[in-house]
Amino acid sequence: MTDAAGRRFPIRYSIQRWDDGKWFYGSLLVVFLALAIFNLVEKRSIVSYVPVILLDGVILVSLYLMRRISYVEVGQDGLIIRYVFHRISLPYTALSKVRRQALEVAFQPAERRRFVNRFVRRLSKQPAAYIRLDRRNPDLLAEAERRLGARMVAGPDIVIPLVDVDQFVAAMKGRLRGA
Repeated sequence: MTDAAGRRFPIRYSIQRWDDGKWFYGSLLVVFLALAIFNLVEKRSIVSYVPVILLDGVILVSLYLMRRISYVEVGQDGLIIRYVFHRISLPYTALSKVRRQALEVAFQPAERRRFVNRFVRRLSKQPAAYIRLDRRNPDLLAEAERRLGARMVAGPDIVIPLVDVDQFVAAMKGRLRGA
């Protein structure tokens, strides 16, 4: 068993959302809390601040949870990809190749350019894991696209920007040779 066996590799899309949101929504929360405290000291009503503070807190918590539950896990029986509420388990026999390449390569074809959003643009120079699914199983390709979305599935590849992508590729190559 390798060190990376059973290890979770966080997906950079959700980390990027958290990093962007924590500053905006965090500062907004601080400002509204300061206004609410000021109004409490002045003995004024803070009823109008409560919904904004609660909504801001809910957004911050959801961004944090999204960051925590978006990962790729190298398991004993296969690969588990979980992105927010989407989850797919792929047995190692269904994978043919794993490689490391810049994220922007997946979005170069004209039909894929519509999937480029600000997160993809900001991460485009970063390395991503390209997980090649076995083409002999078209049902698995369709299920992967349905569950993960067209942004993450490019033809027969699942393209995911990961933290420690080199360690992920090394762990997967060891697993694919064993399968």
